[in-house]
Amino acid sequence: MVATGVTNRQAAHHLSISVNTVKVHLRHIFTKLGAESRTEATMIAVREGWIVVEDEGIAEGETTQSEAPPAAPEPPLPWFKRVTLVTAVLIVTVGTAMMWPRNTPQGGTGSDLPLDQSPERPGPILPEGNESSWHERAHMPTRRAHMALVVVDDQILAIGGRTPEAATGAVEAYDPENDVWMPRREKPTPVAYIASATIGTEAYVPGGCDAASTPTRSVEVYEAHTDSWRQASPLPEPRCAYALAAWQGRVYLFGGWDGAQYVATTYIYDPQTDTWTETTPMETGRGFAAAATLGDRIYVVGGYDGERELTTCAAYDPTMEAWEQCTPLAIGRGGLGLAALDGQLYAIGGGGWTSHLGFNERYNPSDDTWRAVETPLVEEWRSPGVVAVGATIYAIGGWSNDYLSLNQAYEPLPFRIFIPVSH
Repeated sequence: MVATGVTNRQAAHHLSISVNTVKVHLRHIFTKLGAESRTEATMIAVREGWIVVEDEGIAEGETTQSEAPPAAPEPPLPWFKRVTLVTAVLIVTVGTAMMWPRNTPQGGTGSDLPLDQSPERPGPILPEGNESSWHERAHMPTRRAHMALVVVDDQILAIGGRTPEAATGAVEAYDPENDVWMPRREKPTPVAYIASATIGTEAYVPGGCDAASTPTRSVEVYEAHTDSWRQASPLPEPRCAYALAAWQGRVYLFGGWDGAQYVATTYIYDPQTDTWTETTPMETGRGFAAAATLGDRIYVVGGYDGERELTTCAAYDPTMEAWEQCTPLAIGRGGLGLAALDGQLYAIGGGGWTSHLGFNERYNPSDDTWRAVETPLVEEWRSPGVVAVGATIYAIGGWSNDYLSLNQAYEPLPFRIFIPVSH
């Protein structure tokens, strides 16, 4: 019915379902196909031979194709329909060409931090009813993006970030078990474009960009048991928009923006000696990537290089201080979140600067593959905080046409093993 050009309301009437259910089905179709529009989904279906477009539309009260008598050979399409079809094909072709990875990116924004801007379009699309694996939880009190989200003692801490007004030092703790938020002591230095890593009961927050978008060297540490902040040894150089992860009691910081360009450096922080050291850099400079520890590797995924959002996937071996390449993402994702759960990685959000968000992705290291996963927001969802607690992934805040306070929980469907019983 999408291929025939009917509206959501017409499809709902014909199938005797609600318009919202039609929207959910369409979202699932787009996710499974990796399509970004009704036109692109139709082109994929026609190309694969799954459908043959014959009807001109299904109006309310019209009989279905199965109820109609055998159709006579169709006359040539009227000229205005030919123009419409050709235009649709051109739109898909141009859109695909724009999204296709290029060796030499064009039309980027240089090395500056990309700005969050509100285009003239509707707000974010959220899951409806019980037909989604994403479920809405209590909203964060302060709506913001580019913050640090970290788990300490089974509570989720939202630290700093950018609000509609400016960079903030707000710290709010979320209790997943009781679905409530509580304020905590503010971070001494308000900054955005940050991440955090946990060692014991402490959350480390390096650098960040201040209200003037100037990167800083300051490293501040939050102690959860005492609800207090302290200073640690500063970064070797100013950084914001970096990727961060912890491994065996150390903090690893990858890339980021130094105020002039996106860099490829890798820094290691040792809390025992309160020192930073530099180790093997990434292949290319990038910011707005995400990092997560899985097994004996730290994966650094996606990012933005000043020109376009990246599909890059690389795994850092802390023991060998060496990098390995992994299969790239399906689409470029800048400002994504990354979380490890049940031996797999979940890339959540990203998109909106140079790519379009139509789905999230899940990485399986055993076969080095990414697969599409449903997303509660489409088009763009930049810099949400993403963490895993127990068997649930939480994606909180971010930017999608505005600064968000939403709190979305994703629970992957459990694997079921059926064991035959003999009598």
